[in-house]
Amino acid sequence: MTTGSVCAIGGFDGVHRGHQEVIKRIKSLADAEKKAGIITFSPLPIFVLKAKDIFYLTPEPEKEGIFQDLGIDFIYYISFTRDFAEMCPEGFVEFISAKIAPSVIVVGENFHFGKERKGTTRILKEMARDRFMVEVIPKIKDESTISSTRIRELLLLGNIRAANNLLGREYSLQGRVIKGQGKGTRLGFPTINIEINKDKLLPLDGVYKVKVQHNGEEQLGGMFCRHDLIEVHILNFSGDLYDKEVGIKIIERFRDIKEFADDKVLKNAIARDIQKVSK
Repeated sequence: MTTGSVCAIGGFDGVHRGHQEVIKRIKSLADAEKKAGIITFSPLPIFVLKAKDIFYLTPEPEKEGIFQDLGIDFIYYISFTRDFAEMCPEGFVEFISAKIAPSVIVVGENFHFGKERKGTTRILKEMARDRFMVEVIPKIKDESTISSTRIRELLLLGNIRAANNLLGREYSLQGRVIKGQGKGTRLGFPTINIEINKDKLLPLDGVYKVKVQHNGEEQLGGMFCRHDLIEVHILNFSGDLYDKEVGIKIIERFRDIKEFADDKVLKNAIARDIQKVSK
């Protein structure tokens, strides 16, 4: 299936605007005989080499859904280990040629590979000669650097609008609705609690305007986001979503999380948040 394919190589965490340009190019080169594929790593190299806690912009199931929507035919996962990281650039090119046998590889201009990232796009072109063609996509010129690292920084600062601009879509959460404590219902603002993939990066704690996708519908909502709790009130909704899968598109951050003197003060604060959501 992969032989003769047109593939992009990279981490693709977030599948942001820069990644999308690479994907557009492989789609334009693919045809009935040349499948469009993604070659990526699991886990991502940064989480292996820098021993960081793993928090993805797009965990694998979410990333696979985005790739499918973009018309990708297959994904080839390379298991990234410290041993694999020791592979020399030439060994990496031989691995791609032997295991995947693509006709064309498309990468971004900042792509590096092999031990200590010594392989550059120039080296890739030289080593790939007589094996496969290599095409390099230049960076998108933007007022801000488009990278997964920058998007993570913006999300952790609560700057959702800037993060969404670099992504080319709203940052989203996906998960199953679970039982909550029912406090929102008692206050007159029923909420759903959502169980999120433990590897998913959550934005800065706070209250957000969101769009909730469920049962083929999309409605506005207000989201309370804390590192251990995602709770959403859906405007003008009275159904039961317990144990259902929902999607949350994050639009805007309103405020920090606060402690309130009593339930009356809390109820008034929630009412103000809902007014902002409805605008």
